[in-house]
Amino acid sequence: MRKNNFFLDIYNEFFHCITWPKWEDLQAKTMIVSFFSIILSIFLYGVDGFFILLIKKLFSL
Repeated sequence: MRKNNFFLDIYNEFFHCITWPKWEDLQAKTMIVSFFSIILSIFLYGVDGFFILLIKKLFSL
């Protein structure tokens, strides 16, 4: 396989065979991912705080 054919195949695959998402879909999915990332970070912050409190209580006896 020659390099020219390889890069031409990459170009054809990239521009003619891939279905790119619509801008509205991309925005909606970005908002969903952002929302769940914030929710997960708040949850993990709470769990971390709980374990810190638990360890402090456990070792202060």
